[in-house]
Amino acid sequence: MKPERPHFREEFWENPPALPRGVELVRQEALVVPRTGPGGESTYDLAEVRLPEARVPVLLSYRAPLFPVDVLAQREKLADLREQLRRRESETHGLPAFRLPMLVTDSASPRVLDACAEAEMALVDSRGTFFLRTGSTFVRVQGRGVSSRVPREPVFHGKGSRIVRVLLQSPEETWTVRALSERTQTSYAYAHGVIKKLIQSGYVEGGRGVGFRLREPAGLLKEWKNSGRPTAISKEGFNAPSTTPDRLHDGYFKLVSQGIRAVFTLASALEPEERFVSGVPHALYLSGSLDAAISAFGLRRMTPHNFLIHRADPAAETEEGGIYFAQRHLRHGPGVALPQLTVDFQHSGGRGPEQAEELLKRFARALPVS
Repeated sequence: MKPERPHFREEFWENPPALPRGVELVRQEALVVPRTGPGGESTYDLAEVRLPEARVPVLLSYRAPLFPVDVLAQREKLADLREQLRRRESETHGLPAFRLPMLVTDSASPRVLDACAEAEMALVDSRGTFFLRTGSTFVRVQGRGVSSRVPREPVFHGKGSRIVRVLLQSPEETWTVRALSERTQTSYAYAHGVIKKLIQSGYVEGGRGVGFRLREPAGLLKEWKNSGRPTAISKEGFNAPSTTPDRLHDGYFKLVSQGIRAVFTLASALEPEERFVSGVPHALYLSGSLDAAISAFGLRRMTPHNFLIHRADPAAETEEGGIYFAQRHLRHGPGVALPQLTVDFQHSGGRGPEQAEELLKRFARALPVS
């Protein structure tokens, strides 16, 4: 099962689809199989399809989303598992039951249905699509229900994080998908997928032609902070002999004079009244020559590391909802916006998460009372 729907099995049975008239799918026994990778196990179900004229034992495998290319791989896995079941049942019950492999997904396309027919596998989805062919029994119905498929666009990294930054910067503003996609330089389809996911998560409200807006700005920032997805894809530590505002100012404008783009983060991006803990490092997002930054700030490759050079995810290295969006004007140069600063502190180690929590509280207190 793909990581987008790790709990799809539970979701499917909590809200089972309306199946064709006279068709019933009944679970009988869960089957937990060890595997390598995240989670360490896969869960299948032994079940029975009950029809007016027959009862068909099936082996259910859950995968959402499901693509045509996945079907053959699933058939091979289920064939091995079915052989294990055959041996187990022959040892305990005598004659083993033949179990037809059946895939369970959220929304099966016609191409997936065709792939299942060619691979001689049954299928059911959350929209009520149902396919089964065995012996003289044949059922094929294309479901018309609504699937709760979770969009696959990432929210807190890549281009999705641009949309999050723009929304958090203007929590009261009402947006259309088109306006947001233009503001963040993402495609309409991509922005729509991110917004749909945020609506499903309860952070955004509206839609359906009337625009949408943030419903839980502080909750969204907290979720981003705790998502485990830092904006910096690399960090390199240095020792700066001086981190006074004047020294930071001089170093920053030396970079500007060379046409090198940068923005402060961590301790360098805090206002004096925002500082909550001591001992956190200064840092700079750099889009350009590392040697130039070393020279501009007089950095040394020695400990203690009190100055970090961050390299941002390429998708975030932009003004269009990226790290250069909504910069704060500090005495010594520009700093990242408060939501970005909160996330950066969360991933900075040491007492950084304490500072991140304090910034989250400040963000929440500054929100207008609705």
